[in-house]
Amino acid sequence: MQKIVITINGMSCASCANSIIKTLKAKQLLNDIHINLITKTATLTLDESHSLEAIFSAIKKLGYEPESSPSSPFIPASNAAKPLATSPLTPYKPSISPPAQGRPSQSSQSFHTRDKVDSSPATMLQPTQENASKTSTNPSQRIFLTPKIQELMHLATNFIHKKRVLLSGLIALAILYLSMSPMVFDTALIAPFNDMRVNFFAQLFLALSSMHLGREYYFKGFRALFAKAPTMDSLIALSTTASLVYSVYNALLGHTHWYFESICVIVFFVLFGKGLEQNAKDTTAAVIRTLLLRNLSQVIRLESSSQTSIPPQAIRIGDRLQILPAQTIPADGIITQGSCALDESMLSGEVLPVEKSVGQRVYAGSINTNRAFIMQATSTSEQSTLSALSALVQEALVSKPALARLADIIASYFVPAVIAIAFGAFLLWWAIMGVDFGFGVCIAVLVISCPCALGLATPMAVMIGTALANKQGVFIRQAQSFENLGRVSDVVFDKTGTLTNAALEVVEISSISELDQAEILAISAGVEQGSEHIIAKAILQEAKKQGISPRDCGEFRAFAGYGIEARDTQGITYVLGAKELLQGAVDSSLDKECAYIQVFLGQRVDSRYKILGSITLQDTLKSGAQEMIEALKAKGITPHILSGDSAANTAHIARKLGITHYKAHAKPADKLAYIKALQDKGRVVLMAGDGVNDVGALAAADVSLSFAHASDVSKNTADIIIYHNDISRVLYVMRLAHKVMQNIKENLAFAFVYNCLCIPIACGVLYYPAQILLNPMLAAFAMSASSVCVVLNSQRLWRFKS
Repeated sequence: MQKIVITINGMSCASCANSIIKTLKAKQLLNDIHINLITKTATLTLDESHSLEAIFSAIKKLGYEPESSPSSPFIPASNAAKPLATSPLTPYKPSISPPAQGRPSQSSQSFHTRDKVDSSPATMLQPTQENASKTSTNPSQRIFLTPKIQELMHLATNFIHKKRVLLSGLIALAILYLSMSPMVFDTALIAPFNDMRVNFFAQLFLALSSMHLGREYYFKGFRALFAKAPTMDSLIALSTTASLVYSVYNALLGHTHWYFESICVIVFFVLFGKGLEQNAKDTTAAVIRTLLLRNLSQVIRLESSSQTSIPPQAIRIGDRLQILPAQTIPADGIITQGSCALDESMLSGEVLPVEKSVGQRVYAGSINTNRAFIMQATSTSEQSTLSALSALVQEALVSKPALARLADIIASYFVPAVIAIAFGAFLLWWAIMGVDFGFGVCIAVLVISCPCALGLATPMAVMIGTALANKQGVFIRQAQSFENLGRVSDVVFDKTGTLTNAALEVVEISSISELDQAEILAISAGVEQGSEHIIAKAILQEAKKQGISPRDCGEFRAFAGYGIEARDTQGITYVLGAKELLQGAVDSSLDKECAYIQVFLGQRVDSRYKILGSITLQDTLKSGAQEMIEALKAKGITPHILSGDSAANTAHIARKLGITHYKAHAKPADKLAYIKALQDKGRVVLMAGDGVNDVGALAAADVSLSFAHASDVSKNTADIIIYHNDISRVLYVMRLAHKVMQNIKENLAFAFVYNCLCIPIACGVLYYPAQILLNPMLAAFAMSASSVCVVLNSQRLWRFKS
């Protein structure tokens, strides 16, 4: 199973998307499809039996233009839903990932590690080589265009559309003069247009010209209608074509009751409204492009005796690249020569440049603000952090909150229902007032109905909300998270690395054997070599600080939530971790029940353990954690702590934060049970964690949040990723979610109320009591205005401040 993103040009409303979805699913051409109207993209879920060519062919038959999106990476199907982990393993203490040599692979063990295999955020969503090759296959044989050419084509398209709007406006004014002025002034028309035969052909010519300017609505509308999947374009095509035919028919009978002016005005309002609507869409989409798809120009590749300028797509792992000032980094890598200050706002939301030097990692999409440097690529441009974030954002944009599903269901039946209502109204008024009256009512009903407002209500708000979150370094995987965040009643935090800093400090080394403190530290550092766990980092940092070389060890074996085992070159097996791992070898007098983290070093002889010493560490609260907890409590949200740490240390942190609900010595299964217990009480839970032992709880929570420094499996499970260490962004994303959902509800309410009021009025329900009857031209204006109102209301989100 794989997911691929394609572009579908020509979609204008929810009914367009629904007709495509309905047709493709009816023909069983795919497993699933999600369409985003704003970006005009579709995410297809396919298996080996499905043909992309057949999908493209079916979409073209509906009147739309599909094309592959080489710049959009495949989204692994495994990320489509959160796996529910139910590991029975116990609380965290140190554990490791396999080193380059001497350790068994993670998949070969029955243990789960807390640590990262690769610290690059790009590992979250990496397309495989096989999938990447499939992505480049373009069924329509289109040539991939550079961003600059795409931008020029976009400008040209906008210019042509504006020209068409202007021409249709002039035509509408001209035909209104020909058709309406004689009703006001008998001598208003100049010769030869005062001759009704000339007037008729002039109006017919103008009407046909106007229809030609809006020709795509007819092509798409009738194709969709013939495919039994009518759209809003079908309503426009039906109403104006019927007006044309009826007007010609009346003329042949010698009548002067023509509807040519309605055709021209309807086409003008449709083109004008769509232009305003597309402008707002483009503004929103441009923010996403600016954040994620920075213009990656040619880059210099350094070879043994030459320099070559290559496109980013040609970068391979291991290439040495020269990055010049003001240049965007095209791939992830490590600085090998020089230093620089990088603008990483794309990743973290922080505007201040970050100083980087030799040996430090750099990420694609960052901008070099000052000095040239040389880096070695550790990824291709397609497998970089930038590509991963693009996939993450794409997944958010094609997903929908549950609130939007009702609108989708209604939109799928909307157009057929409107056609039925319009035909029924025509028959009724024909019987009461005559065919001319009934025809006018029918046209007004077809024109005034607007599924566009329903279709735009959700994606516009979600897209702007996603862009605002991205600006702050927060990436949301599913749009459903916006809805769930607004309902959160409890926030459950992992402690270490989430509420406290991801760096610990060694405060005491104790020996209870013949070994001295330096030997205890050397052995412990050797056992922890290669691990990314925060306790391992602290021990290795302390060894480096004291100038102590780690003991050479191999045959590493990690026990998630407990610790790690390794063997040195002399064949001695050492164990470092929680007291439970040493199976009773730790005397209770050695266990410090205080506000510290304590790990024990032991030696395994056969199946028994001998305690050698212990290392005591301390952690500190993250900046902003205290304020965040107070703000959550002020909002009526209950904070909790779930930690695998000691009871004393967990209680110490909980007291400092003013949290009364906490659980220490929490195993992965305990965390999962804790989350489910809250949910069983009807609570909506957000879980924030960063380790493998948090995965079960993250998967079970209504909303899950992790950090860029977290283990890869945690990031892949979480709904929300924060790409820096600022825990206060939790508050930001909750406030933003509230505003986004409020905006969606406003949009949907307006769309429902508009259609529920305007369609009956167009049907003539107010004609007898109040003599109110909508002219088709006014109906066209109302229809265009409704979509524009929804779009403009969504634009208000740009004013959101944290």
